Amino acid sequence: MTDQEAFLDERRRARRFFNRMSPLYLIVERHLFPQYRDVLARLALSPELSVLDLAAGTGLLAGAFAERGHTVAGLDFAYKLLNRARKRFPGVYFRYLDLRHLDRIESGAYDLVSMGYFLHGLSPEFRRFILWETARIARTNVLIFDYGCDGGLFIRFIEWIEGPNYPLFIAEDRERELGKAGLRIDREERVSDFGSYWLCTPPSRRSASSAHGAREELAASE
Repeated sequence: MTDQEAFLDERRRARRFFNRMSPLYLIVERHLFPQYRDVLARLALSPELSVLDLAAGTGLLAGAFAERGHTVAGLDFAYKLLNRARKRFPGVYFRYLDLRHLDRIESGAYDLVSMGYFLHGLSPEFRRFILWETARIARTNVLIFDYGCDGGLFIRFIEWIEGPNYPLFIAEDRERELGKAGLRIDREERVSDFGSYWLCTPPSRRSASSAHGAREELAASE
């Protein structure tokens, strides 16, 4: 199997996993939705900011933004999760899109790009691509929620079911990884025993050659 075939097979397995796990998201929602609401209330971002939420799932983070008056679009490739999101948050525009196609979105298309507990499930190469594309798409801010430390035995077991990338994510220096994509951390805070958020500023300018190089690196890994 070539690297490209292996990458596409991983994306197909991830899609199947999240579609099958959709009924269990009720448990996740009870924990995460209050967390997202609380953080957004404290950040008090201008409701005039347009938001693109990556890997929106059942729409919790997108919905929390919409509650505060933001115009929000959410992307995901698990149709069962998107169906739940559309029913619960009809004011958000949810679109089916595999995030390996983020390069189809124009540079600076949204003021803020967000993602909730998504990056930890990606390979280091795919994470790098996502972060570069995020920095390209966002005009003013990037907001990331994810694991800020090892979540312990139970979390490790859950993430083992999802795939092998969680330990690699935890071991990475977050400031270093985000900085490689040109993202500067402006605010970082622990929000639970294992969760954190990072509010970042994208670079005001990026060379086209650097962005192209990141896309070529992902293509090579595929």
